[in-house]
Amino acid sequence: MNRLYDIIVVGAGPGGSALAARLARAGLDVLLLDKQIFPRDKTCGDALTPEAVRILHRLGLAESLSQSAFRIDDICVTTPCGVQVKAPFSADGTPGCVIPRIKLDELLRGEAVAAGAEFVGDVRVSQVIEEEEKKVIGASRGSAPSWRGRVIVLAVGASVGLLKALKLLPRRPEFDYAARLYFDGISGLGNRIDVRLDGVPLPGYGWIFPLSHSSANVGVGLFGRSSHNSYEVLGRFLKHPPIAQLIGAGQPQGPPKSYPLRTDFHRSPLRRGRLLLIGEAAGLVNPFTGEGIDYALESAEYAAECLLDSFARGDFSEQALSQYDRRLRARFQRVFVFTSWMRRIYMTSPLLDALGRACARWPELTGLFAEILLTREDPRKAFGPKVVLRILRSLPAQA
Repeated sequence: MNRLYDIIVVGAGPGGSALAARLARAGLDVLLLDKQIFPRDKTCGDALTPEAVRILHRLGLAESLSQSAFRIDDICVTTPCGVQVKAPFSADGTPGCVIPRIKLDELLRGEAVAAGAEFVGDVRVSQVIEEEEKKVIGASRGSAPSWRGRVIVLAVGASVGLLKALKLLPRRPEFDYAARLYFDGISGLGNRIDVRLDGVPLPGYGWIFPLSHSSANVGVGLFGRSSHNSYEVLGRFLKHPPIAQLIGAGQPQGPPKSYPLRTDFHRSPLRRGRLLLIGEAAGLVNPFTGEGIDYALESAEYAAECLLDSFARGDFSEQALSQYDRRLRARFQRVFVFTSWMRRIYMTSPLLDALGRACARWPELTGLFAEILLTREDPRKAFGPKVVLRILRSLPAQA
């Protein structure tokens, strides 16, 4: 009989490793699996929101983050017609940061192992087998169970093969896509991120996320049922005059890489029995911004609280574990419904330009939309009468 773990976490990205660290610190027997051998690169925008930074600090990674990440204090958004809106990254002064995923994920995996979790890499879990009386779940590499655990958590990101095999996808998700390229030798980068709505097809945006004062992650995101190829859009974005001028003599570091994004949390299952989904496996990527690390870390915190309570009481009933579903839905369901609407309604050139002009005229609008997109403010406020009236007043007269 194989060893029985308390928790098996499949996927050692930010959410999976953060969860494994918290549970192992609390004394649970945790197995962390991943299909890759670490350290490994992960294609991403590499930016962390202030909330993600706060969570990493709670995990005890403040010093490591300050040594490995580039601090971000401000954000600058350029609308399709060139209006620029600048704002602090966070209303409370907490900075964001940019850190390559090869560093971030290894920091978190190392923290999980240091806390007592066992890590096994180069493992492709192909199925999860529920044993008799629903007391034990086995995760396996192939046809025979290789590991056994009381609870399984899937943190597999945008990979849907295992979810489909487990019938955890009621419908095939519609993926968004992004592509990024690292540059070195750029002059004049400051402690801010640049979001560009010019030079890219809408709905979508381009970005310049600095990794240092002379290097950056430059990329594009394409949302909805886009007919555009992300690599081609990235190529055109790099030739867009303001971006070409900003990059200047900067040199690409390696080839561009593309990646899918799942933004369907509001339609995605979160749990079945003793099987929980966190992060992008639950569709937790913001439909308007493409941000996912923050949500992976937050969902890991909710899962940890639920599981620690269940293990403390020895209660793994539907009622006990469903508190994870309820709390995560209460936190994010409305956010994802309304940010999906925001993407459909606001991501057109006339409205984005009008929004930019309105933010320049009424600075409080800038703070409101920044807090909405950081999920610190109710997204319904983006459709409030006062907000809509100010945007309409900022439309060109002919519109």
